[in-house]
Amino acid sequence: MSLSDSKARLNSAHRDLMHAWYRIEQAWRDDTSRAFKERSIDPIDKQLRAAMNALDMMDETLRRVRNECGDDRS
Repeated sequence: MSLSDSKARLNSAHRDLMHAWYRIEQAWRDDTSRAFKERSIDPIDKQLRAAMNALDMMDETLRRVRNECGDDRS
């Protein structure tokens, strides 16, 4: 699996999570839901975004390495 495939899968999972949370949040509006979001949803959101950024950086590094080594694969 390529880095771009991994990023696409992470992006899809992130989008699914945030969509599901949005739907739940419409009906669950109390202190417990806010605490759950802060304790669970927000850290996962932050970690997924960081992972996708790291994959972008790794992909760019691999492209440069391939370019410098004369490998035509993208």
